[in-house]
Amino acid sequence: MKKFPTSLSLATAFLTLLSCTVAVNVDELFDVQGGKTDGGCDEFYKRKTQSGDLDNWVTEISYSVDASVTTIENYGQDPRVRRAMRAFFGIQNTGRYIPGTPTANAVDAVRLNIQRVQEFFNRQLHNDGTPYYPLGDRFLFCGSDFLVYQPDDTQALDFQAQDIFDGQGNLVRIADVPSYAEKLNEDADNDAWWSGFLTDTNGYYFSPTGGEYCDGTNLGLTATIQQLVPGPNGGAQNGHTLSSIVLCPYSFTESPQPNTYKDANALLTQRTDLAKAVPKSSTLLHEAFHLLFGAGTTGFLEDADEVYDIAACVTLARAQGERARRNPENYVFFIAHMYHMLGTDEGNVPESIRKNWDFAADGSGQGWVYGATETDQAM
Repeated sequence: MKKFPTSLSLATAFLTLLSCTVAVNVDELFDVQGGKTDGGCDEFYKRKTQSGDLDNWVTEISYSVDASVTTIENYGQDPRVRRAMRAFFGIQNTGRYIPGTPTANAVDAVRLNIQRVQEFFNRQLHNDGTPYYPLGDRFLFCGSDFLVYQPDDTQALDFQAQDIFDGQGNLVRIADVPSYAEKLNEDADNDAWWSGFLTDTNGYYFSPTGGEYCDGTNLGLTATIQQLVPGPNGGAQNGHTLSSIVLCPYSFTESPQPNTYKDANALLTQRTDLAKAVPKSSTLLHEAFHLLFGAGTTGFLEDADEVYDIAACVTLARAQGERARRNPENYVFFIAHMYHMLGTDEGNVPESIRKNWDFAADGSGQGWVYGATETDQAM
């Protein structure tokens, strides 16, 4: 059972939200690809028993984002929270929370972003019982080998894997579809990759690597699958856009990160870098920010614009706070910090936190760490 200390400033509605959180299975959040190859997740999720690494990851994420939202609600009373939000989001530590001020507005923006992730992983429901994020257009793959390379001059297929014709009855090539040509031209190395030969999801990814993405040490990616439908005059037009997260097998089996929060917490001693105590589930958490917020000027940073190293994240927050508040890994580190600081001992389960730790920047140059330190009680 989750047991988080609450602040007197917490709204009643928010207390209700946290107290009603129930266990959610990964297949309630995604259409999970079956099988052990071709992007299948059977090695990491046992469908019959609803268990395995993926389900543990969802539980860990749910616990940790719940803890983080609770701590932010306690911003005005807890100096540890204020220091962490300054470190990862560049929010000026004024020592208090005054509604309407730049500090309060920035705090609220971060809280709402994490709350959105919380609502997703807790499968939050509307009053009529329908989920905020219903299934049907969101897919989870465990590998990129379901994607098959297609040359630009290949016949374009629609969402039913049928040939597309133009208004004159001529076959349409991938490169002749305007939106596809735009995607191909975004990067000189982009290629088209079809998802429908090895899965039931018919659409195109546009990427330099596609099916080869998980061949190395990559952890995961978030992408859209653009479907085509026949237009009113027989021509091709964009249809439904599907969202997908691809988790590479490396993120489960070979990543150097601890397997669970329980394992991560056991590694902590005085001055241990927080980056070493972020569990493997953080890959799914990171990709969820991309999934929920998208990219562009109003979305989150992606590709070359992102930063991942903890020192780089702290540097970004110091120099460009607003930009740091759009970088997924800044949230990953903040959430891990808050959970190690606030989580509770749940016994021999992945989300268990045996001992609470605070963290702070320490040292300089090659000796710099965002290190663990004995935590004080909230003031």
